[in-house]
Amino acid sequence: MKSSNKALLIIKVTGDSLAIIGSWLLAGFLRFYVIPGGRVASFDLFVQLSILVLAFNIFFLSRNGLYVEELEHSWRKETSKLIFSAFEAFLLLLVVLYFFFSDKVSRVAIGLHFILIVVFLVTVRTVISTHIKASYRKGRYTRRILLVGYGEKLENYEKALHSKKTQGIKIVGQYDGEGPRIGGANQINAPTLRDAVKATRPELVVIGYPGSAYERQEKMIAQGLDLLTEKVIMIPSLPESYIGTQISDFRWIPTLTLNAADIGFFQRVAKRLFDIIACSLGIILLSPFLLIIALLVKLTSPGPVIYKQKRVTRDEKIFTMYKFRSMRNDIPEGAAHWTEENDPRVTRIGRFLRKTSLDELPQLFNVIGGSMSLIGPRPERPELVEKFNREIPGYRMRHRVKAGISGWAQVNGWRGNTSLERRIEFDLYYIRNWTLLFDIKIVLFTFFRGFVNENAY
Repeated sequence: MKSSNKALLIIKVTGDSLAIIGSWLLAGFLRFYVIPGGRVASFDLFVQLSILVLAFNIFFLSRNGLYVEELEHSWRKETSKLIFSAFEAFLLLLVVLYFFFSDKVSRVAIGLHFILIVVFLVTVRTVISTHIKASYRKGRYTRRILLVGYGEKLENYEKALHSKKTQGIKIVGQYDGEGPRIGGANQINAPTLRDAVKATRPELVVIGYPGSAYERQEKMIAQGLDLLTEKVIMIPSLPESYIGTQISDFRWIPTLTLNAADIGFFQRVAKRLFDIIACSLGIILLSPFLLIIALLVKLTSPGPVIYKQKRVTRDEKIFTMYKFRSMRNDIPEGAAHWTEENDPRVTRIGRFLRKTSLDELPQLFNVIGGSMSLIGPRPERPELVEKFNREIPGYRMRHRVKAGISGWAQVNGWRGNTSLERRIEFDLYYIRNWTLLFDIKIVLFTFFRGFVNENAY
């Protein structure tokens, strides 16, 4: 491990340990000395358990990759992992205390600890992240990267390395390149990859070639396997939607399932329970708001309040989707197509509802009824689905899960009249990488950046 990586690891482990111990002791102090009803004598046992709590949390933080140095520091991604790790440690602690400790430990204190540890960990990691970014600007902790190969995939990777979200990167050269130098990197002339690594001293070696250079790539991969202290990654010639697909084998023959986008039975059960609970609460809390929107729609234009339209969901089943009516009834709809900007059919209140996505709220009842999910690929009309199935490879795979009110593509800006191919890639990424935490993350993103969108007409 490089000295810079060791320093960052020490900083992270130390900061996390202080956050864990601090949150545990503060929770005990509040419960036994501040909140009425606590037995002060129990605080001694609480202090003794701090080592166990520290071990559990550090284990799950490490297990979830929070001590692996990544090229990009994503605050949202790191925060999600922190919360999930703290929750796993919390559950394990409850089990251990229940089965192995005869003396009861205050449930109030444990609950306080879980709340405090999330706050403390997120705060500490935010401070550490700020320190790391400031250090990058001063030239400290810089990650040295050697590019190996050539082609569009490697060029795109180099551009991503120099995006605003990625800092502290230094390209030390390009080896075995062809054509123009990628990002102006120096061409490294050496007989083998090992010699190129000795000359440039990288921490990361990135191998990427076009599909036509398969044999050349295989030769370089074989040389990459001989490197012991440098991390080596390969950029495969695969669509982005295949992120999350695992390589399996049949009698030691590597295989990759092309249509692996699916969610298992028990995962579907968990997703369905989440849909019912979340949408039921949503309907109860939003009922006054739904009534106000219904009155506005009714009073501002003649016609029904709810607009019904046939859409396609899981297994290409056709269902009736509900929306607040946002268009006039006296203008024919015409052939199936996406609504365009300044469409004369859209009413004044309808334009606001569409821009804020409030017209989609009646679909909460679709979710309760089982035809939709809270999160999933947005449903299309049967005519458009039939057209896209003929024209776009892989489009049909979106229908392996139920259609959703919101989705990973939508919260990333791919909605309305935008690239359909890009939207499909995001939808398939969602299906391949689904977790319940992923659904919760998209729900939160929907509130913060998914309702109002410039492409919603």
